Amino acid sequence: MSEQQPIDSASEICQVLTCLPEKFVVDFANGIDVARERQVFLKGRTGFAARLYDGFTGQGARHQAEINASLTDGVEGALNWLQDLSESLSKTNFSVHQVNERVNGLKLDMTKIGTYSIETRRQLDNLAHRLDDRCAVLDKEVARIDFVQRAQIHLDSVFNKWGAGRYNSFSLSGRCYAALEELHWGTFGDYSRQSSGQDRQRLLEDLANRIITEVTNDAGLNRVERVATRERWLAQPKGRDVVPQAGEALAYMGDWYDAHKSPFIFAASQSPDELPLHMPRLSSTQRMTEAMIQELFLEVSHV
Repeated sequence: MSEQQPIDSASEICQVLTCLPEKFVVDFANGIDVARERQVFLKGRTGFAARLYDGFTGQGARHQAEINASLTDGVEGALNWLQDLSESLSKTNFSVHQVNERVNGLKLDMTKIGTYSIETRRQLDNLAHRLDDRCAVLDKEVARIDFVQRAQIHLDSVFNKWGAGRYNSFSLSGRCYAALEELHWGTFGDYSRQSSGQDRQRLLEDLANRIITEVTNDAGLNRVERVATRERWLAQPKGRDVVPQAGEALAYMGDWYDAHKSPFIFAASQSPDELPLHMPRLSSTQRMTEAMIQELFLEVSHV
């Protein structure tokens, strides 16, 4: 476990990347494997993920011994924590649905295994029922007439944050990616996934135009001017105003993207030593923006 301080929802980086707790809960759910009777949890994944684990599960708190005992109970302990985490950290429609899909998968796996107790099966059924109820409530809310307005408010909120300099701890391409992930996990992402045809095209065109405006201002370039990918688009900011763990947080958010299928997002989030083969060595604001939107909003989901 890392010696650095745990990261919880009150940490500065979680105020900048508000979707970090949402991804943590989805990763936690995906780490429960009843078929192999093991729980991965995130502890051995990365130093940043370990600090998220410490912060969100209460590492260092006076009840840590009780937490450890719960986790050693195996699946029952994992399900207990998944219920607590999903109810305290999962606020968006996207993350609740992702966790619900995983729990339904666990139920299917458990029907194939005869070693789990009635209590464990009951606990899983109860968790699935609670998540189904939350999904139903969120789906009803999504269908309300003010859905478009709330998506617009979410869009404005993210770009107000960008305009205020809250993404300045990331590279130019990282700012684009951070904004897109914030939108993807929230109300704007819900609206995008339920839209189709010309409505969706107009929505994503508006998104692209707003990102191009922000990146153009930050970079001091025009919309189509091409500059070196590594030296300009991926250059990491330095200085005392850079938020601690900003680079690690962005890498954690993007750790499920593939260098071949999503080269722009992979490069922006992972800062690889070698650029992906499909990543141009010179790129414009427009090219980078449209590519990232394509990879995140139009490609097949990665979860």
